[in-house]
Amino acid sequence: MRRLRDERGLTLIEVLLSSILSLLVMGASLAAFDGLQGNHKLTQQANEAQDSARQQTDRLARELRNLASPSQLTNDLSAQPQAVDVATSYDFVFRVVGDTRPAGSLNVGNVRRVRYCLNTSNPAKEVLWRQTQTWTTAAAPALPSTAACPGTGWNAGSDIQYVGNVVNRYNGADRAVFSYNSTDVLRVSKVRTSLFIDTDPTKRPAATRLSSGVFLRNQNRIPVASFTATVTADKRLILNGSGSEDPEGMPLKYEWYVDAPTPLPSCSATPVPASCLGEGVVFEKSGLSGGGQHVITLVVKDPAELGGTATQTVTYPN
Repeated sequence: MRRLRDERGLTLIEVLLSSILSLLVMGASLAAFDGLQGNHKLTQQANEAQDSARQQTDRLARELRNLASPSQLTNDLSAQPQAVDVATSYDFVFRVVGDTRPAGSLNVGNVRRVRYCLNTSNPAKEVLWRQTQTWTTAAAPALPSTAACPGTGWNAGSDIQYVGNVVNRYNGADRAVFSYNSTDVLRVSKVRTSLFIDTDPTKRPAATRLSSGVFLRNQNRIPVASFTATVTADKRLILNGSGSEDPEGMPLKYEWYVDAPTPLPSCSATPVPASCLGEGVVFEKSGLSGGGQHVITLVVKDPAELGGTATQTVTYPN
């Protein structure tokens, strides 16, 4: 009996199974490739956002290093002499010197205000805005509104979306953009910026923090007044203000008052107010009218007329 020859090749079922397996492997490979491509795109977008934010924070740092000290740059010494107007966690207004002074401007120092504020209306995509205010008058105008970001009353066309993809307040966080070495704008001399950048906070990679610190080398800070008061046995009142100091090391002018009203009167007025005792780092007064307790006030002023005060209550014998 003749033996039948074996059938060579694959059956239809085997071909179908092989095709299905190939499609599954190819689909998995394509899915992995697509995922890698998507992650690469997110990483690239994050890097671009970080580079842009880094460039802008560097520009902010350069502006702060060239901070104006308006009391030395304007002919309006009665105006606010310090260079910082607003210093909060998400709003920072300071003064700088403009590049070009307009013809006929009475603003001799060409000082202008610059504002940086964070708009948090969309916490997943917050925006750091920049606004400016310029003027040509001798006296600085009133500070425009900072109730909103960006606010009204600033130069038309100066509103710039400075940095995007900020997430400092995303998901209930309260991470300050600006932090300072003092809560008093007269004493701010260091500023630190901290921006958390993330193009999509719902996906990886995590937000990147960009930080920068600047010392305000041109900020004219308020002098610190300090004095001792001694009443001698022969009823002499000796006042010594040598403990006072100016943060910039400038020479100080010392003015002494007794039981002065508020605001303090001008000792250069004619006639000289009764509350004005005199001037000098050390001052001596004999025969202070009336015994009992008296409030002594020392005002120290730097060359820009920025003043600091200190008070003490002394008991003077009858």
